[in-house]
Amino acid sequence: MAERVSGPYRGYYISAAARLVPAVDGATATESTGGTYVGSVSLAEHGPDDPRRIETLIDLGDEQRFGSEDEALAFVEQAGRDYVDRLLGGR
Repeated sequence: MAERVSGPYRGYYISAAARLVPAVDGATATESTGGTYVGSVSLAEHGPDDPRRIETLIDLGDEQRFGSEDEALAFVEQAGRDYVDRLLGGR
């Protein structure tokens, strides 16, 4: 699993994570066996260790899966930024 924290973005820190999951056939999770990456994102107002993290579901679209950690991290980080923009009423 890979994770990166960016920010502050409009007052929020964005923690993006990506993990490799096995292929549907149950093979061991590696890129060469058809595993895919899934991403998740969380927001914190006062830093990544802030106990008052925002916990909400962000719509990432239909079954977003990625071929690499970097793709997953970039996508969910942008989803977090988009959510902050909506939360604060646009740019």
